[in-house]
Amino acid sequence: MTKRVGATITALLLIVVSLAAASAQDSFPNRPIRVVNPYSVGSVADVFGRIVTQHIAARWNASIIMESKSGANGSIAAEDVARAEPDGYTWLLVTTFFTTSPSLNLVMRWDPVRDFTPIGMICQAPNVFIVPASLPVKNVAEFIARAKAKPGTLNYGHPGKGSTGHLGFELFKRLAGIDVNPIGYRGYPQMVADIASGLLTSSFFSTNQALSLTQSGTIRIIASIGEGRSKYFPDVPTMTEQGFAEAQVTPWFGIVVPSKTPQPIVAKISGALEAAVAAPEVREKLDLAGCAAKSAPLGEFAGIIKSDIALWAKVVKDAGIPAD
Repeated sequence: MTKRVGATITALLLIVVSLAAASAQDSFPNRPIRVVNPYSVGSVADVFGRIVTQHIAARWNASIIMESKSGANGSIAAEDVARAEPDGYTWLLVTTFFTTSPSLNLVMRWDPVRDFTPIGMICQAPNVFIVPASLPVKNVAEFIARAKAKPGTLNYGHPGKGSTGHLGFELFKRLAGIDVNPIGYRGYPQMVADIASGLLTSSFFSTNQALSLTQSGTIRIIASIGEGRSKYFPDVPTMTEQGFAEAQVTPWFGIVVPSKTPQPIVAKISGALEAAVAAPEVREKLDLAGCAAKSAPLGEFAGIIKSDIALWAKVVKDAGIPAD
């Protein structure tokens, strides 16, 4: 075989491979898509993910399957997706763990920037700053004054190391210059009982979680933590209004895929997610579930992820939180 013939065959093979890849991208999706949820079935992440993926599945007339892989604060799910074939058929549902893990884990077999391509944000779930009704403080300034008057006597509950309820409160502590002891829980059920009894003196809760507690009169909300005042608690000023704009950190939920996923497929998934987030019926369902639909596609979402990684790394360092 001459060199010229060999080169011609090689060129033809490259053309065939290229055409096959283009055909696969054009026909995407033509088999079921797997969306890996790092939390349990029925968790808020699972609920938000299903609302959006069901809309996309209907639009594409495709099968999108939610698969729960909880454990290790999201790392089991993240590692699974990081190792998946980068063909667009495996997605990862991400939230706070995705940007806090690099600072809290001594050994990590995945990297949020190196191993993933951001698709876009789904929604933001505003929190509120709550205290038990028995604690005589009505706003953030009074809480700070009490904490400074009696250092180390107040505490705050959080649902797990690295959660927004944990690191968000640590950020607030640093900005306010106060000493408030952290108490970690495995989720919210016991926290609800302890704050209602006054054993816990503060916490960051989701709006939905706080609704029933305010109706029962067991807690007081002293600040909204979000871009604006909560429609459920319009009389409660935000952290920004009370002088703590930097502490206005809101949990978000989004979608990423393995790095090296072909750009045409990334663009198609991103476009479908954007359309879903903009759909009135999706926005209504997310709102009822406690998460405000929020658009942040591709590059914008990538910027948010990188910014949050840097933010939480500083918070962890300043608070002296050890990595595991």
